[in-house]
Amino acid sequence: MLLRKKSTLPLFLSVLSLYFAPNVNAMAPKRLGHANQEPIKISFLLTNDIHGHIAPKLTYLGAIADQLRQSSDYRNGKAGLFILDSGDQFQGTLLSNYDEGASLFNTFNEIGYDAIVPGNHDYDFGPLGWLYDRVNPDETSADPREVIKNLASMARFPLLSANTYFKDSILAGGHRIRLDDQCKPSNETPVSAPDFQNAKRPEFLKPYQIVKRAGVRVALIGLDNRSTSSSTTKENVSDLCFRDEVTEYLELRRELEGKADLFVILLHQGDTDKSFEGSEITKKINAAIPNGVHLVAAGHTHFVHNANVGGVRVIQDGANGKNYGRVDLYFDPISRTVNTEKTDSAAGISIENQTCDEQKAAFACKQLNLPLHSHPAIDRIVEGATLAIAPLAKKKLAFASAIIRSHRIDESPLANLLTDALRKISKTQVALMNTGGIRAPLQAGDVLYENLFEVLPFQNQAVILTELPWETLRAALLSAIQTCGRYGTLAQSGLRIRFTRDCSGANGEIDLGAKLLHVSTLDGQVLLDSESGKEAQGSLPIRVATLDFIASGGSGFTMFSGARIDGTLGITRELIAESLAESIPELDSKTDGRFLNVHHSK
Repeated sequence: MLLRKKSTLPLFLSVLSLYFAPNVNAMAPKRLGHANQEPIKISFLLTNDIHGHIAPKLTYLGAIADQLRQSSDYRNGKAGLFILDSGDQFQGTLLSNYDEGASLFNTFNEIGYDAIVPGNHDYDFGPLGWLYDRVNPDETSADPREVIKNLASMARFPLLSANTYFKDSILAGGHRIRLDDQCKPSNETPVSAPDFQNAKRPEFLKPYQIVKRAGVRVALIGLDNRSTSSSTTKENVSDLCFRDEVTEYLELRRELEGKADLFVILLHQGDTDKSFEGSEITKKINAAIPNGVHLVAAGHTHFVHNANVGGVRVIQDGANGKNYGRVDLYFDPISRTVNTEKTDSAAGISIENQTCDEQKAAFACKQLNLPLHSHPAIDRIVEGATLAIAPLAKKKLAFASAIIRSHRIDESPLANLLTDALRKISKTQVALMNTGGIRAPLQAGDVLYENLFEVLPFQNQAVILTELPWETLRAALLSAIQTCGRYGTLAQSGLRIRFTRDCSGANGEIDLGAKLLHVSTLDGQVLLDSESGKEAQGSLPIRVATLDFIASGGSGFTMFSGARIDGTLGITRELIAESLAESIPELDSKTDGRFLNVHHSK
């Protein structure tokens, strides 16, 4: 029997088809080296508005960071960890202010922060010298940002702010234009749009940083508050402007398309219980670029919130170093997207060494070994800084018979105490202070210098205003009574004020229907009385003491801009401290009805 020879053609065609077949692996999305292709966890520890409160909490945050880095996932590169802060890091305690933020930045270095955005109060400091927040030609350098530049040179992490520009570097049609503090043309219409592509930012800032961890490219983008100029020492930022956050981010985000996998905003703006600036910014970004941002680390408003805005967490963690936030994002290496359904997040986790809030942050607590041990390097930083300030910090000034509190929009015993002291020291008829500058209550017991410092941490100078037009004071008082929380009111001594305001429908903003009913001085001079129709005219024959911050239009009281200053007395806190120390008085927590909302008294 003849055997037919088997054809080799099918085998040849099979080999040929394999040779010319498309490379499936090459066509698929890059797999980032993870063989099992499971989602990659990228974790974030978040802080904001620490305001110089290093001890004792930050030493335990350092321990938390160390434990996570040493755990198997993060140590072996299967997951990534970032530590970020969203502004106002070092202004607020004697411990931090005395060395102008050096101890705080050294603490951040030890914890291993990856990036921060400066807050408005990080521009409060001007030239080096802890009692100087402004350039004084006779006593300081001429650099109004010497302190923050010095801190940036110490930092092992970048300071990020994409929307901070030198005004004179922004041209329109090749020509310089006048810009306001938010980088908008001021009182003119330029022939072409301002050119931000070629504009310059301060040299100590970077707009963004792209870091690759666990195979994932993470873009960290800083956005400072567009209203920074009106909420810091204005002279220190007079040559800068702070562009609208959304506009800036969208331009930069399009520029970075394809260069990063995750986009994270460090935003010095946030939500409150009645206003939602941080969430609104996120909504606008999402509307313009779907999945344009994956996490917003917020700050500024001192609230705790964990908002979910279209799958994007907008996180803020209170203030003063008491809490931190934790977010775990899961990145799919095949689809190259974030699986928002898997996101774990918690805001306002109390930094404790003995316990962890399982109900609020079970996913974070399970990774910690309790009790936490303090961080030795941070302990040494705190010990050294504490020793340096001890003689000043422990100086007794007064005794408080009960806790003395402030209030943002109503009369308070603490605001009365401070403005009364300022009026006495200045020997004026009226004293004015912004309640937003009163940062802490006085606790019952001995009042030490360090306690007063926490109440008044800013180096605001007391100034005397003369020939103040009644229309200016009237506008300021009207603004003071209208606020329902959008901004702080104007605390005062030397006036009796009755007004009506109803905040029940104002949603934490303002009551435009608020009315001044009566304003008079303590000696009986009537400046306004709605019932009789009497009202002052022209310049007032009284001397007013206030803060240079207010006199320059700060905290939204722009009507004072240009007011005639007839003398500067010194740093308000130091003047009050010296006055109290002379007699060591006993302080009480009473109010006297000097700022009376008759709507509530009916």
